[in-house]
Amino acid sequence: MAGSGTSGGRGQGSSVRRPSPAVYRRRRLVALVLAVLVVAAIVAAGFWVAGLVGSGREEASAEVAGAAAPSSPAASPAATTGCEDSDVVVRAETDAPAYGSGENPTLILEVANVGKSPCEVNVGTDAMEFLVTSGDDRIFSSTDCQVDAEPLMMTLEPGKSEKARFTWERNRTAPGCTSVEANPQPGTYVLITKLDKKSSKKTVFELR
Repeated sequence: MAGSGTSGGRGQGSSVRRPSPAVYRRRRLVALVLAVLVVAAIVAAGFWVAGLVGSGREEASAEVAGAAAPSSPAASPAATTGCEDSDVVVRAETDAPAYGSGENPTLILEVANVGKSPCEVNVGTDAMEFLVTSGDDRIFSSTDCQVDAEPLMMTLEPGKSEKARFTWERNRTAPGCTSVEANPQPGTYVLITKLDKKSSKKTVFELR
């Protein structure tokens, strides 16, 4: 009886039930679903990281663009309104037609905007010249002994002008400021003013 019972117990222990095919299918389906979810999570994480990187790049690009465009003075009207070179005119005049002995003439350079748009012009001492001649004789130039010449940019509105005045002490000069002993004598003289490459028409005056 004991042997029979022992044999029967071993027989029951060795008989293991295997999962049915349906169980295997469910397990495979669950595994497949989990795999899909993991892949989807990885892809979503990738998009999220890419979005952060892209956003950081856009912000960095915006900062660089801002640094590359620093605030600057307004563009010169001459560059933005189509001011023509012919719109700027230089004129010459004196404060009197004639000067008695001991009177020093005031030479006047006038620069005018005769166009329809604002013009930016250099009216500095490095650009202007007062030139006095008598016939073919070069008598005086304000640039011969000039020192510390400087530029001065100015915007001239349409129809406006500016004047620069120079007191001529009735002396002669030579290029390089070399010494000249002779002084101008009574007679008729011609004034021409210049601003950069522009020259005025002749203005005649008299020294008595």
